[in-house]
Amino acid sequence: MPGEQAERTASVFIILDPAHGGADSGAHGNPEEEGAAVEKDLVLQIAQGMRRELERLGARVVLTRQADVAVSMDDRAALANAYSLDFFVTLHVGSTGTPNTAIAYSYGAPPGGAPPVMLPRPAAFTGVRWDEAQTAYLVASRRLAELLQVELAQKLPGSPDVPQFAEVRQLRVVARPAVAVELASVAEDNAQSLARTAVPLADALLRAIAAYRQSAGARP
Repeated sequence: MPGEQAERTASVFIILDPAHGGADSGAHGNPEEEGAAVEKDLVLQIAQGMRRELERLGARVVLTRQADVAVSMDDRAALANAYSLDFFVTLHVGSTGTPNTAIAYSYGAPPGGAPPVMLPRPAAFTGVRWDEAQTAYLVASRRLAELLQVELAQKLPGSPDVPQFAEVRQLRVVARPAVAVELASVAEDNAQSLARTAVPLADALLRAIAAYRQSAGARP
């Protein structure tokens, strides 16, 4: 219902991060196929579609890039941490996997594995130090990933029920609940069809955020 939707999206501020860009193409489809899909293009299309849908539903959204341009990790971190945002979501498309499915990741190592490696920046670096920014949000990010994966399994049948851990740099540098979403797959015959997942992804994200806020007492 409209009233319920407005309540679900009220004051939600999300940064969407289409991975790669510029010379960094990410994963490629079949190299022997003319016009084969490229990850950097797919994630940008998906992010733009998600932004339109999220804004239609009342959320505020910023993209880390809006064209095929290179954006450094430090610039992505600066953008994410400059805002009083609620959530950060970085988007990827893998080279394998069941077509039109998705996995959510939170930052960290798998249970029983070694703890995440938090390497200091070189001494010569004079910018803001964000390499350990996610440390205070590991539990919150994991909770968001769990709730998001439940929604992904419903919206994109065949997706797993449980999210995974990964030491994704884009997540490590963000001082807010942050997750990565990886879609499958750039290698499928019609990878461009992944652009149509933007609407179900946006809805899954908002539903997960609503559940997260409810369980956290409406505090991101």
